Amino acid sequence: MLRFLFIAISLMLFQALSFGQELKNKSYSELFNASKLLIANQKQTEAIPILEEMYSRDKENSNAAYLLALCYVKSFKKINKAISLLDKAKEDYTKFYDRSSVTERGVSEYAYYYLIIAYSIKGDCKKTIATLNDFYKIYSYEDEWYLIDGQKWYRECGKHKWEDEDSVIVSSTPTDTILAIENSINPTSEITTSDTLLNTEDSNSESTTPSTTTVVAAAVKSPYKDRLRRVGEVGGPEVMTRDVSHTAHTSLYGVQIGAFIKPRFAKDFKNLKNVEVYIDNNGVFRYVIGRFVYRSQAEKLLAYVREVGYQDAFIADINSTDNFEEEVVRVNNQSIKREISGDVDFKVQIGAFKEDIPEDIMRIYLQFDNINEDIQKDLTVLTLGEYGDYDIAKAFCSNIREMGVPDAFVVAYNQGRKISIEEANQYLIHKREQEIEKAREENTQDQKGKKKKRKK
Repeated sequence: MLRFLFIAISLMLFQALSFGQELKNKSYSELFNASKLLIANQKQTEAIPILEEMYSRDKENSNAAYLLALCYVKSFKKINKAISLLDKAKEDYTKFYDRSSVTERGVSEYAYYYLIIAYSIKGDCKKTIATLNDFYKIYSYEDEWYLIDGQKWYRECGKHKWEDEDSVIVSSTPTDTILAIENSINPTSEITTSDTLLNTEDSNSESTTPSTTTVVAAAVKSPYKDRLRRVGEVGGPEVMTRDVSHTAHTSLYGVQIGAFIKPRFAKDFKNLKNVEVYIDNNGVFRYVIGRFVYRSQAEKLLAYVREVGYQDAFIADINSTDNFEEEVVRVNNQSIKREISGDVDFKVQIGAFKEDIPEDIMRIYLQFDNINEDIQKDLTVLTLGEYGDYDIAKAFCSNIREMGVPDAFVVAYNQGRKISIEEANQYLIHKREQEIEKAREENTQDQKGKKKKRKK
């Protein structure tokens, strides 16, 4: 028995060492992107070792510290460590924080929000309220939910359990009598009649805070967001979004089927329809189906979604955070819900050039008619021919290669935009099947009509 136990422990250590070595071999950029995806998919525990590796490489990087602490807090682990990281990182708060940039070293305003939660979990109520008030002072008021949630954590100070450094479950007791919020608010806060008043007391929940309704801060209009912007590093996708205003004041449950650094089109998800695409504050693209008032409704849909192959799908409350407030409309000037309709044209692409076009390509102008110049930003894409059948275009492409353009290849277009060959062929197969089915139905109707005439 001891032998088997020793083998099992040795195997676990080996796997841990192998994983650790694998992380060390990854670039900082690869680690950053991997951690963002895991966080977006609510896999904070899996993101922790990646972020620990990032932080170990650059302990002066406040953004790495912030993201690591965020995962500790969300996982209810290493709260003391999280507090230490956040308390230092918040000094590098910047209102110009770029969530999607691997070179970002500052932190967002939400470093204060997670520090509020960390102090609350630990049971340090004085620091919970002090940090909450600091949060009020610097918050951009893009979403007041965070302020209300911060008050909730203040009321629940010391009521949660967490794992310490040695994975021991800790149950905190409040270290002080909770103070009234109004004694801590900056009295110079500007308040106007148009400001939204936040209540420190939720009438539907138990609380140890005073029941006095208190004006805690001035709410201001959200700053205008540019609806067409480049996401990620230079050369990243250009995304157009629109604000989503959920009229319901309660939770709205949807099924998140995926989250990705690089955008995918809604049609890329096989066996699924009605896919909505959002971009969150980290520049991560989130894909969601459904919008239900009752969680039980979303759970039924979740079962079907997993049944068709999306095992990692989970229920998300799309009305509780700002992760689902910006719906993606277009990516690189293409509709995110792009549909193929009408005719598909197969062409032979002979090159894509910025300025200089090689002489052998220029000679093609003297040999062939119907050369098409497709201007895509700073590129001139040259194509030849226009065929409704892939095999014919493929045969033509072979001729072009033999004539001295070895890099020629077949491309597909639908209504002026390039689509993949796979998409084009699948669409044509489906279209032919529909045409055959329609012909069968028409033939059946004709036969029935003829039978009726004979009977008469």
